Amino acid sequence: MSRDLEDLLRSGLRPVDPGEAFTRQVLARVERERERERERPPIVASRPRVHLFRWVSAALAASAVLAVVFYNIQERREQMQGLAAREQLLEALRVTSEKLDLAYQGVQTPSREDDEDSHDS
Repeated sequence: MSRDLEDLLRSGLRPVDPGEAFTRQVLARVERERERERERPPIVASRPRVHLFRWVSAALAASAVLAVVFYNIQERREQMQGLAAREQLLEALRVTSEKLDLAYQGVQTPSREDDEDSHDS
């Protein structure tokens, strides 16, 4: 059976001469296509793409630069806010320390009533 299949394939796939008419038709069509190509204006499709690529590249680069700049500005703003909060905290601690010192001195210094009570006794 495989021998029959091989013979069928060989007979079905053997080269066949298409004839002079077919060859003339193919050559005529090739010539017509060449004429059409000569008549067409050259396609300049790559230029807009090149310009588009340049604009897109420039836009992406500008976006990256702006992102870095805004990030640095935000970091600097947060740093300045942190320093301002630190200054406020230090001022609050200084005032608190002064008030505690005054309170301590008030507790440690005998009052006039205490002096009068001690003299009466």
